[in-house]
Formats: sequence, structure tokens, C-alpha cells
Amino acid sequence: MTAPQVDDQMGADRDQEVTVASATSSVVRGGLGRRVERITVYIAEDHPVYMDGIARAIKSRADFELVGQANDGREALDQIRELAPDVAVLDQRLPSLDGVEILTAIQRESLSTRVVMLSADDSSALVYDAVRLGVGAFLTKDARRSAICDAVAAVARGNTVLAPEIQAGLAGELQTRERNDRPRLSEREHEVLRMIAEGLSAPDIA
Repeated sequence: MTAPQVDDQMGADRDQEVTVASATSSVVRGGLGRRVERITVYIAEDHPVYMDGIARAIKSRADFELVGQANDGREALDQIRELAPDVAVLDQRLPSLDGVEILTAIQRESLSTRVVMLSADDSSALVYDAVRLGVGAFLTKDARRSAICDAVAAVARGNTVLAPEIQAGLAGELQTRERNDRPRLSEREHEVLRMIAEGLSAPDIA
């Protein structure tokens, strides 16, 4: 896989670095001793430079806690089951299991972890499958690290995040599938996908 360029704007977006501990330490002290709940995050990415860029961005946020990393899909799924992070940031193209296969397992097993999918392929068919399976956010691999962090925070709050160009492609895919009736979806599934394609968040849809 070709290494995407690491975002050199990351430093400007960085808060004071926090120390990553265990998956259970999700509370830190904020200003004036205020307790702040942190969002636990897991990363699965098979390119070390890109992985390092995302990890540093996650660790720079005081409201995030990085609880684990993997460069292999099967290892990632095993650790997501064990650690139960709030959000998993997954590369779509991983060895052993790809991002959609991990997402499928998360949904099948009713795990609480929500997924931010990163992909060099933003084809409408792939986005459609990911959204149908309940992905929290779908971003391209050239997204800024700050945008990835914002998506993690939004997904942890229950929102759905799709880039505008991805929303447009998803809307087109929906129209094509409705004309061809493939695969047959329930009325509610069509409604949810259509609203997501129009940019509504998960709370809006609920």
C-alpha cells in the first residue's frame, strides 16, 4: 500500500501530550481538578508511518486515551473484543481481515465499539456497505489528522460522519440500487441510508 503523506499540520492542532495507560484509566483531571471522561480509542493500520501519525494525533488530545494498536485485522478484532474501546479507527485494507470484515463482526457480536473507517478507496459501493453495516464515520486516507480526531469525538457522541463528496457518492449508489433493487433492503434501511446520504447524524435519524 502506498504511504499517504503524513499531515505536517498536526503539530498546530496538538494539545499537551498525555500518557497512555491501560484501557481502564479513562478519567483524567482537567482544570481546577475537574474530572474529565476520556474517549478510549483503538487503531488498526498496516502502514507504520501513517499509524504513527494517527497515534500521535490521538495521544495529543486530552479527551482521548489510546488503548491499543495493531497492523493486522484479526489481531485488531481480538483486541477490540478484549479492550472494548469506545471507538476503533480502522484502515479498510488490512491483512487477515479488512475493515468491513471487522465491522461486520462488531455488528454481529453486538460489540459496543463504534468504527471510524479510513480508506484510500472511496467507491460508493464500499461506502454503501460500510454505512449499511453501521460505520460511525467514513473518511479518505488523505483526511487531516485533526479531521480524524474530530470524527472520533463525533462518533463517540453517537453521530455519523461522512465527507461531503462521500455523501454525494452514497446518494448516487442508493438511487442505482433502488432502480435495480439490489440487494433488497427493508423500508427502514432505505430510510436510514437516505438520511445519512443527506448528511443527517445518528441522533437526527433516531
